[in-house]
Amino acid sequence: MLSIFDDLYRLNREMNRVLYGKEKSKSYYWPEVNVYNNENEYVLVARIPGIEKDDISISLKDNSLKLTGEKKSINGENLNYHLRERKNGKFERNILFDEKIDSEKINAEIKNGLLLIKLSKSPETKPVKIEIK
Repeated sequence: MLSIFDDLYRLNREMNRVLYGKEKSKSYYWPEVNVYNNENEYVLVARIPGIEKDDISISLKDNSLKLTGEKKSINGENLNYHLRERKNGKFERNILFDEKIDSEKINAEIKNGLLLIKLSKSPETKPVKIEIK
């Protein structure tokens, strides 16, 4: 099931392609991201193979998570590529959440080329059962 965020993502990607052309797209890309939630938290999983944790920055402002980083290229004078599909360069990804995030309960880790971020929902966003008297 597609959401409005899927449409906005595709529109943003297309606008970047049109505005910046192929030169910009070589050094600026969006890592593939899955975001899902349950009653207590949001979970974000991003594919970032070959990127060290020191090359990634994660910040939260209001309900927007900003993921930025850089995948550094292999430096070598005599590299003659036969095929080059893996991207390198800087990237940025912004994710807006529907519910308020508890900024004190955010956990991020990298394992096997995947960045896993768990963002706990604020207690004030959880439903409260009201007893009828």
